[in-house]
Amino acid sequence: MWYDWRMTLLGTLKDGLFKTAEGMIEDEEKLDQQQELLESVLPQLIQQGEKLQREEADLQSAAEELANCDPEELGDARQRLIAVDADTEAKKQLIADLRKQLQGKEAEIEAGHERKQAYLEEIREAEKIREECRGWTSNEISVLKCMNS
Repeated sequence: MWYDWRMTLLGTLKDGLFKTAEGMIEDEEKLDQQQELLESVLPQLIQQGEKLQREEADLQSAAEELANCDPEELGDARQRLIAVDADTEAKKQLIADLRKQLQGKEAEIEAGHERKQAYLEEIREAEKIREECRGWTSNEISVLKCMNS
């Protein structure tokens, strides 16, 4: 009887251990999948975390610098910055105006070149007409008479 009880107990324990081992194998497979997923994402997250830590340190030092800054000096710097911005805008506007003037002058020069070409063409035409309509000089008539005689 004791042996039966012992065999039953051992069989039950053995079945329990097999089920536990199977569960552990399944858990290991799931953990491996989870680890693969983490390994694919973790390096990027670590880099992003480091970047955010550096950014936090930079912002913290900038905040400390502003906190330690003289308010009057900071106000003066802001006023100078506003003046520089206004001056920059004025210069940008001046550059835009000068570009417009330059474009206008270039257009005038181009129109002048076109008029010059037209005038030169008219002069050539007038020279042709003058040559066709010119009279004979007395020297030319004398030369022609001598050649015919």
